[in-house]
Amino acid sequence: MKVTLEQIDELRNRVNVTYEEAKSTLEKNDGDLIKSIIELEKKKGSKKMEKGNHKEEFTSFVDKLLQLKFSVKNKNGDTLVNVPVVLVLITFVMAFWVVIFGVLLAIMTSCKMKIYKDKNSINVHGIKRNMQETVEKIKVKSEEIIKEDEEFKEEKNDDQDENEIIIE
Repeated sequence: MKVTLEQIDELRNRVNVTYEEAKSTLEKNDGDLIKSIIELEKKKGSKKMEKGNHKEEFTSFVDKLLQLKFSVKNKNGDTLVNVPVVLVLITFVMAFWVVIFGVLLAIMTSCKMKIYKDKNSINVHGIKRNMQETVEKIKVKSEEIIKEDEEFKEEKNDDQDENEIIIE
């Protein structure tokens, strides 16, 4: 079946695709507009899923990065430094002499340095959830304060009318 320009325009308006995609999909579905719309929407839905998946991959990467810790222990086994590797890297970028001096000092004093994966570290989802809970608590508390303030203003206005003395 031959595909018309009107069909291509209609499909493009409904699904927001290029002329080429619209034409090839219509030809594949023998000019059936409904089948073509369904097919293109499925393709777009899978692309949106992939975009959401990238966000999940990034969050997972950040979680793994936050689990890495840098630890320095002295001869007795007492922990002197225990920080995320990310913090060490940021410090190295901002003030690399501090990190170099610290590493040299640790080597000279026979300290043990190690990088390990901490299973009980913070994660991005936990941080996000805590922030949302905090924002919600602040919202509720501020609404209560505003309500109490309005009630106080109303009471104050009522009291002024009763205690008013007019001298003419």
